Amino acid sequence: MNLARARPRIVVRARDPLLRSLILERLSGLGDLAEEGDGAAGGDALVVASSADPSLTPRETEVLGLLAEGMANKEIAARLSFSTHTAKFHVESLLRKLDAANRAEAVREGIKRGLIGV
Repeated sequence: MNLARARPRIVVRARDPLLRSLILERLSGLGDLAEEGDGAAGGDALVVASSADPSLTPRETEVLGLLAEGMANKEIAARLSFSTHTAKFHVESLLRKLDAANRAEAVREGIKRGLIGV
């Protein structure tokens, strides 16, 4: 399992496209950047940073890595020495925390957020 260092998600909101691009340029490399052009509440620009980690436990991160390897709940349970029920519980928790509809979406979101590497 290849764990990557989590990167913060940074959202930049600015009415002025030039200002928005300057802010994005300055922040490049600090995290996963997203931009919104609808403006900022009460000002010219707003920058919001949040942790890339949606409060996953170390065990959930481990389970996410095994999901990325294509393992079923039974295989995850055997690898981590707990019951299939516990594996199912961790997978359901991951789906909820990553706002994913299925295992593949959870893996994709985990990679996107820097929680697991490829």
